[in-house]
Amino acid sequence: MPFKTEKEEGKALKRNRPSVFCMLAACVLFAFVTAAAAREESSFPAFSVSSGTPLLIQGPSTGTVVAQGGNYSVPLPDGRTLWLLNNIWTGEIKPGGQAAVWGIIDGGAAISPSSSPYTQAGSLAYVSDEQGWPLPLLSGDLKEYSQVRKFWPRSGLCSAVGCYVFYSIMNNYGPEPYDYFRVGQGIALAQTPEGPYSKARLGPRYAIWSDIEPAFGSAVFADEDGWVYVYGRSIQTPGEYGAELARVKPENLASREKYSYYSFETASGSWTEDISEASMVIEGIPDEFSVSYNSRLKSYLAVYYDAEGGRVLARRSRYPWGPWDKPAALLTCGKEDYCYGAKEQPGFSAGDGRIIFITVEKKNSPYIYKIVFK
Repeated sequence: MPFKTEKEEGKALKRNRPSVFCMLAACVLFAFVTAAAAREESSFPAFSVSSGTPLLIQGPSTGTVVAQGGNYSVPLPDGRTLWLLNNIWTGEIKPGGQAAVWGIIDGGAAISPSSSPYTQAGSLAYVSDEQGWPLPLLSGDLKEYSQVRKFWPRSGLCSAVGCYVFYSIMNNYGPEPYDYFRVGQGIALAQTPEGPYSKARLGPRYAIWSDIEPAFGSAVFADEDGWVYVYGRSIQTPGEYGAELARVKPENLASREKYSYYSFETASGSWTEDISEASMVIEGIPDEFSVSYNSRLKSYLAVYYDAEGGRVLARRSRYPWGPWDKPAALLTCGKEDYCYGAKEQPGFSAGDGRIIFITVEKKNSPYIYKIVFK
């Protein structure tokens, strides 16, 4: 069902002998902690959800895009929208709606001529060659062993001076389309959103962060405090995953030495230059998610897909580093939908965050949903 447009969218207390003052202080502290806990555990605000609209709308044709993954949108200063895609499936859509896949382009991009969520469906122009075949956004060369290596865009930021794209460096280990594992995280930059993109280097390497470090760039946003906050998924213990947090000034996005990391354990403060001291700030997070600030909710909002429960979840926090409240389900997916990669697209929000839009991949095809907070 298509969307309907709207006009406005301390440390523990010292244990001295009891005194009236200490008892009063303890009561005040208890009340404060209880109130803070209540805020963190407060129920998620009421909302409504639109029916999902496919982002890809294709009639029967050959040599066309039949599926895509990643689906991270970046608003552009000129009013257009850049979509970062970690893969593009090309092939043929037959009259009955069935798709035949001819090939997969790893790490591409598309441009929409509008910043309105209502006009995104079916309007994507893929960065392509002269014959209209989609091009890899971050192409490899012979020195990079491109036959066994992929570059998957994850998230990005664009301004009047250019675009920065965080990407995962993936190496092949088998014959299937997803037989790849991550060997590092990189950053690429270009003067125009279409590219060409140049990969930043750390010495001789493209990997700004290695395979044993958090996958920084999973989610990113520029806050009003002048910092760019960059989240990276990491493994805490076998089977336990979470996200760690870095920050950097916009002009230093391509310089690893300028990043600092949030830590609960440093003696010198909350931020450290030592990545080994970084702390998990969001637990149980998947590879793909989003974080943004929502003025309506007066909190930061994290959106992701819970594969075990088959739900798109949202969590709130007063600060980018948490603590985060209990997850609330925005919508559910059936097993037959093969959902993946849910995230908010903050560039489309309206009404100071009263209306937000999320995307969810179903069977390698993205769907866009409108969430209205009441």
